[in-house]
Amino acid sequence: MKQVLFLNHNQENFGTYYRCFFLAKGLSENGFNVKMLCASGKKFDILIRRKKINDNFTIITLPRIKYHRYFTGQIWLRLPLILLFVLFSRYDICHAFTVSQPQIGIPAMVAKIFRKKRLIVDWDDLWGGGFADEHTSIVAKILGWSERYFIKYADEVTYVSELIGEEINKLKLNCNKTKIPNGANVEKISVLDKEESRRKVKLNEKAKLLISIGNTYTDSIGIMLEAFKVALREIPTLKLMLVGEGRIPEKFNGLKIELQASLLITGKKPFSDIPYYLASADCLILPMDDNNIEKARFPMRLGDYFCAGRPIVSNAVGEVKYYLEKYNAGLVSDSQDSQALARNIIKAINVSDIANEISRNARNLAETDLQWDNITDKLIKIY
Repeated sequence: MKQVLFLNHNQENFGTYYRCFFLAKGLSENGFNVKMLCASGKKFDILIRRKKINDNFTIITLPRIKYHRYFTGQIWLRLPLILLFVLFSRYDICHAFTVSQPQIGIPAMVAKIFRKKRLIVDWDDLWGGGFADEHTSIVAKILGWSERYFIKYADEVTYVSELIGEEINKLKLNCNKTKIPNGANVEKISVLDKEESRRKVKLNEKAKLLISIGNTYTDSIGIMLEAFKVALREIPTLKLMLVGEGRIPEKFNGLKIELQASLLITGKKPFSDIPYYLASADCLILPMDDNNIEKARFPMRLGDYFCAGRPIVSNAVGEVKYYLEKYNAGLVSDSQDSQALARNIIKAINVSDIANEISRNARNLAETDLQWDNITDKLIKIY
């Protein structure tokens, strides 16, 4: 049985953690033994903990001390521990996710050079020229450099989007690369009855609900609020519900105040409730910015949306636009056109034939091309 070591920088239940989790789970169900390293999901945790997911899959959470928005002990605390696991654990393959983070990139290089193990590097977000720019200039330079340096040690590269594939081509790496999209959690998210779901999470059964699931909102929320404002004139009973920890940036406080009577913000909800919120929607909306961060990523919530079997609208770019358009699984508008987004919201709610068609196509996509088992098959071929 092949032994696989997954290196992941995120904390539990956040970001790339889910990509790692579902891929590791799929591998474990196909004869691979997987150990997955990640950070604790707690804000303060000084212990190393092991969680047995099944006989072949163990998650090892490392200490995390959150003392800043971005700093939780990645370098001085988790880097030495990850190095110890890389140097002394038993494994045949090291699969490193997000080598832009030195606490992943350095151990990945060590696995290749000192342990002589097969190294696979996964690239699923754009840091250099993307997320790194949210940090100070020095940190941004380190993250951008790491992203494009440590990948050079890879025997194989897995990646999530066409834009990242283009970035890999620029590096002229002497290795194979395979596009591995994020998938859909069809096991946990079913097509549920709308009225019953609303009762479960105590929502108005008669209101029209436009729902967005997410923990972060940037400038794209302005487009969404403007579109909602227009749609509200056509559908006076419409409510916009934001499910998650996402906050509306201060620059949009004027719109927030203007729309507050029709705006519902739930705050963080446990995953066990998310399928009911998804099923409660008359329409699901996924707002996006027109930038390289968005074009490079494949948001995990897109798979959740597909699972729900509800009509989806988005001012989509990148992979989201590709899948919605190719599979006719949602209504797409230009990224900057709030009027077009509003028209699609109205269409998705009022025109049942269109809503039913894109809803069926979305669920079918979740059950076929984006089913995690089918995505894992691509990874097994690499392994």
